[in-house]
Amino acid sequence: MRHRTRWVSLCVGVVLVFTVAGCSSGGDEGPTTGQDGDVLPGTAAIGIADLAFEPNVLTVVRGTTEITITNSDSVDHTFTLDTGVVDEPIPAGQTVKVSVSLENSAGFHCEIHPQMTGKLQVT
Repeated sequence: MRHRTRWVSLCVGVVLVFTVAGCSSGGDEGPTTGQDGDVLPGTAAIGIADLAFEPNVLTVVRGTTEITITNSDSVDHTFTLDTGVVDEPIPAGQTVKVSVSLENSAGFHCEIHPQMTGKLQVT
């Protein structure tokens, strides 16, 4: 019985280590830089979990052309710019790449769940 308890404790510990490591990796490697050290536009990522965007304020480089949005919820959402220029459905459990043309900061929200809001801060 003691051997079994130690084995279960070890398994739980391993799961926790991998969970913490995955959460602390951040997933955002930062902006890409060119040869002169200038920040280059590219892609950004947003997650959806527990009826919230994460992060809800995302700093992106002017000219960013694509945002990858992963919906970890069990319900559908949308990624909608407040200007209405982008209104993309994000099905439950799916990842969608949204094409954008960002020259200025813009708010975003979910059309289905209006309490879900955020901002793309353009630098």
